[in-house]
Amino acid sequence: MTNDKARMRDGIADQRWCCVLFWVAHASRVLAVASSRSRTFLKIVLARRPKPAREMRALPNRLSRGFNQRCNCAFLHDFLPVRRAIYPGSFDPVTNGHLDVIERARTLFDEVIVAVAINDQKQPLFTPDERLAMLRQAITIDAVRVAPMDGLLVEFAASEGAHAVVRGLRAISDFEFEFQMALMNRKLDPEIETIFLMPKEEYTYLSSRIVKEIARLGGDVSAFVPSLVAEALAKKFNPELGNVAAVI
Repeated sequence: MTNDKARMRDGIADQRWCCVLFWVAHASRVLAVASSRSRTFLKIVLARRPKPAREMRALPNRLSRGFNQRCNCAFLHDFLPVRRAIYPGSFDPVTNGHLDVIERARTLFDEVIVAVAINDQKQPLFTPDERLAMLRQAITIDAVRVAPMDGLLVEFAASEGAHAVVRGLRAISDFEFEFQMALMNRKLDPEIETIFLMPKEEYTYLSSRIVKEIARLGGDVSAFVPSLVAEALAKKFNPELGNVAAVI
């Protein structure tokens, strides 16, 4: 009798353990199915949710041929160094060819500084203040600054934090002089690089000297320079028109 009761008690215990294991397994399957369905639901919800617009900032590091490289990581721009270039010259006066080179340089660099050289070896037609004023009015591009420069170009570039010098090449005759100056600047400061840019074909023959000669002889220079420069040239060579300072 005692053995029968013991076997009955063991059988009941086994049944209870089977029930416990069954419900544990069932609960595990239910949780797995629920987890899978919840993940699917979240994917559907996230897919339907409109994505927030990211700030797009253009990097002007290519010539504009319908291409503009963009970066979605806007916060990285706070840590990127500013690419600054110097475009030096006497600009006596500024011509449309100069403005074309400035526009091209701006597509390559974050900031362009137009440095007006105070060259004692030349006899400029316009004073430094007049040249600075005409440039500031003629340039309508953002991130382009006009500044006077007296002394070595490499020292001016270092003081402005620039590592590139932009020069315009019109013809083969310009290359020998520009090549010599580029090598000398590299000798004085190896960190300074010279970038040669070619203006539009219609400006390859254009120079400040030719423009002044045409204006001196009474020719029309409105197609070669900004309108304010054409007026300034007319008043320079025709004193009866008034002081050139009145238009700049």
